[in-house]
Amino acid sequence: MALKALIKKTLNRWGYELRKIPSTTEERDMYLDRFGKESVAAKRFYTISAGGHFEFGGGISHPFWTSIDVDRPWKEGRRFNPSQDIAHDLLSAQPIPVESNSAELVYSGLCVEHITDEAALFMFKEVGRILKRGGVVRIVTPDVTLDYRAFCNNDAYFYSWMPKTVAIEQSFLLHFAAHASALFEGNSSPGISNTEFRNLFKTMTFADAMNYCTSRCRVEIQREQRACHINWWTPDKLTRFLKDAGFRNIAVSAAGQSASPVLRNNCHFDNKFIQYMLFVEAVK
Repeated sequence: MALKALIKKTLNRWGYELRKIPSTTEERDMYLDRFGKESVAAKRFYTISAGGHFEFGGGISHPFWTSIDVDRPWKEGRRFNPSQDIAHDLLSAQPIPVESNSAELVYSGLCVEHITDEAALFMFKEVGRILKRGGVVRIVTPDVTLDYRAFCNNDAYFYSWMPKTVAIEQSFLLHFAAHASALFEGNSSPGISNTEFRNLFKTMTFADAMNYCTSRCRVEIQREQRACHINWWTPDKLTRFLKDAGFRNIAVSAAGQSASPVLRNNCHFDNKFIQYMLFVEAVK
């Protein structure tokens, strides 16, 4: 125990933490108890990504789950494996190639900020189609109410990954409407200046200002630069979209607080940039 405490203290000093990883046997027993042999064998648990981050599957690789993501050239990490993955582009607004009423769970993390409103609504409707009755979908995406608070407070430290030389207006823009930023080099039209950005919130409602910025983003650019954020989400907006997709039992959650026990395993889920994230669950 003394050695464990020393290791934990050392890791904490360097900004890391020591966590117990559930054994495969423990996890398998939980899945079998909750969902049965057939669903576990058929991997009827789906992660849905938009080609934006880390590797194929959004950095989640679980033996009982099937990854749905864009088959694109990843610089590093796991790539599409046709024997176990599903290649699908959410921007195409085409049906997800999964049987109706067959999925037990759907987890989509760091995804919907990479697609348009139209593609997101279509995706949510498709998730409702493929889920079994009582199935759970969990959506994790940046919460722009936190960005807006930081912007109003001139809290540049919120954008800890950005160089300190970048103005907070551009940091905010890059986090939800990257193509509209004056710093984005992939757009032929001039980006939104710092002054123009501030004036938007003085002359428009919050939603109108945000939508004006995302309207400057282009799908054709996004297909080539998938890591860009081109959409914004708040608890109200995400709840409204899920309702429009047919879900009724919707709840704002928090990291590690899923209603589904298997989704509370933070070795796989809810473990990336959680201080910036919005967590919402819906039940079919």
